[in-house]
Amino acid sequence: MRAARCTEYGPPGGLSVVELDDLRPGPGEVLVRVHAAAVNFPDVLLVANRYQVPAPLPFTPGSEFAGVVAELGPGVSGPPIGSPVAGAALTGAFAEQVVVPVASLRQVPEGLDMVHAAAFHVTYATAYHSLVTVGQGGAGEWVAVLGAAGGVGSAAVDIAARLGMRVVAAASSQERLTVARKLGAEAGVDYVREDLKLCTRELTGGEGVHLVIDPVGGDHAEAALRALRRGGRFVTVGYADGKIPRIPLNLVLLKDLVVRGLEIRTVRQYAPDAVAAADHALAAMVRDGMRPLVSRVHPLAEVASAPERAVTVER
Repeated sequence: MRAARCTEYGPPGGLSVVELDDLRPGPGEVLVRVHAAAVNFPDVLLVANRYQVPAPLPFTPGSEFAGVVAELGPGVSGPPIGSPVAGAALTGAFAEQVVVPVASLRQVPEGLDMVHAAAFHVTYATAYHSLVTVGQGGAGEWVAVLGAAGGVGSAAVDIAARLGMRVVAAASSQERLTVARKLGAEAGVDYVREDLKLCTRELTGGEGVHLVIDPVGGDHAEAALRALRRGGRFVTVGYADGKIPRIPLNLVLLKDLVVRGLEIRTVRQYAPDAVAAADHALAAMVRDGMRPLVSRVHPLAEVASAPERAVTVER
């Protein structure tokens, strides 16, 4: 099989495509023939050895994929060979084959082709759990979404609008805010050129937002925290900015705020009921026409350039 390989840490331009032996599933595992794999910002961080969990060299990057079941490992009774599935893993998706635990696979929601299915699960599940499972967002509430044109950010805007929340999109350009508005954002703030806290408060009638979803981090996190109303909730999802923010806890104390985190790799372990509810809700939204944004599609041979371009979308 062909696979992208990272043999030394650094920029994605150092990736190369090589021939490797075909994979075989072990106990509890499934072999999937990959039709499409998504490029997410954590893939870039893993290649650079800047992610929270390191990947030992050499490795095949790629954390999200869609394809068909090719072989079941010992002790696995399904899904049936030939059935379409989507899944996630820390690494391994930028290849023609991937082996993953059967528990990490999901049925492709009806209505999604392989390209959109590959780009759907991680970003949309992360966004849904940030908004609902952890953020406890509800219809009519104001929610500020940072990085609103990125993978998780655009998914959060899309889902929040469909759930009846009022979205303030925050992004680094007017072009990206236009993308967010098309997904349902009611208002937008260019946080490179505008004051995020002041503009957000003005847009919400002076009171601030009920909820912040932050996959960006960096210097914008504190401004977003200050844009919350009393009793608001702040959900930290990731650090696409490259800098983990240091939050003054007196802000949390003075306004009775709640700060929580979401790590999508472990949510299935500690909240299985919430995962089932999210899968059901997301499948219904897909049937109603919801689709992830796919800006470009690259062949495997162009794997070195695809993550570089994804960086400019995610931030």
